[in-house]
Amino acid sequence: MKTDAQRQPLRAVAQIRKIFGVRGEMKIESYARTAEEFEQLDGLFLGTGEHDAVPCTIESVKMRGSEIYLKLTGVDDKTAADPLRGLYLMVEESRKKKLPEDRFYIDDLLGCSVKDEHGRLYGMIGAIDDYPAHRIYTVRTKKGPVMLPAVREFIVRVDMDARCVIIRPPDGLFDGEML
Repeated sequence: MKTDAQRQPLRAVAQIRKIFGVRGEMKIESYARTAEEFEQLDGLFLGTGEHDAVPCTIESVKMRGSEIYLKLTGVDDKTAADPLRGLYLMVEESRKKKLPEDRFYIDDLLGCSVKDEHGRLYGMIGAIDDYPAHRIYTVRTKKGPVMLPAVREFIVRVDMDARCVIIRPPDGLFDGEML
């Protein structure tokens, strides 16, 4: 077993979204993996981030419709699973799956600057949350957080080399909020 000093940086590959039933099963949001890939995944870590990640093992994976549900070894009931809601499943950097050109890991987007097509800086992405209709990027501006729907109408492109998200914000969303 590697010590923390020997371990590579960790990357989130999924987040536990909700608890299902009474036997410790959890619905996850996968950022890049299929149910079949999770079944064969070892070297998995669980935590809010790299600083508190602990090793974990997947006991079972099931598909229900288009949703992925998994059970972790030692998490045998709802009481044990409930505190895990919102935590991330992570792998070492070298084991992360390569994504298509237009897809990104959530932790890659956190901290990216947010600019419009004219180069005006609005802030930085501080959080990314899932809502029923779409994801929301919370942009930290000088006047406080602004929630930006992550939809094609508003997100022009993502430049990971420059760590920048180029947006076309709706009128009034960022009024007076530029940095």
